Amino acid sequence: MQLSIHYYILSLSNQTCRLYEGFRDKLIDIQNKNFPFESSIDAGNPDSQNTQLREFFLKTDQHFGHYYKQDPLRLVVAGEKKNLAVFDALSFHRDVIVGTVEGDYTATSAHDLGKIVWPVVKVAIAGANKNALRDLEKAARVKKVVSGIDAVGQSVETETGSTLYVEEDYHVKGSIHNTDQTLIRSKHVNLLEVLDDVVDFIIEKVLKTGGTVIFLNNGSLQKLERIALILRG
Repeated sequence: MQLSIHYYILSLSNQTCRLYEGFRDKLIDIQNKNFPFESSIDAGNPDSQNTQLREFFLKTDQHFGHYYKQDPLRLVVAGEKKNLAVFDALSFHRDVIVGTVEGDYTATSAHDLGKIVWPVVKVAIAGANKNALRDLEKAARVKKVVSGIDAVGQSVETETGSTLYVEEDYHVKGSIHNTDQTLIRSKHVNLLEVLDDVVDFIIEKVLKTGGTVIFLNNGSLQKLERIALILRG
């Protein structure tokens, strides 16, 4: 299963567990019969609290499994250190966890939690690439870089395992035409839908073909029109 900018966030606590669906740093709070999932732990019985907590998190994991089967996305887990350890020990989905965030975020808004979790996902996507900008400059000297949304959009259709560089808040409303890979711009777009943002479409394409995506601060790629792709060939 490939990494993606579309993922799940599971927020753990002794009282309530919440599940969110993330698109970059934007989160949707999933609310139905499975989530939020409320605990029935008996605070007056400290001897059995650990057992009850394990049962609660095991059921939480089972509830998450319902969504994972329908849409298998990567997962970030947030919670206090002890709760993260308990969940990791019993979860049947530990292989899809790309990162954790330590702390109790029960009272944190979806907006603020998205800002906290998204950097963890970005690191997972990029991997340990400490020489990202140096690699980009080196590739540019030997003319192995294409830049600009149109050129990059066409190149990702034939490139595999490439490295994409994109500014953090760069969005282009529209999609890419299936026949000739030309850019289609649109004024009326829901940016939470991946295919409605050409930039997100390109990011997903690179990740699905075994490539790497490096997110950079706004203004870092101004000379390259905010997006660039290192060609492997």
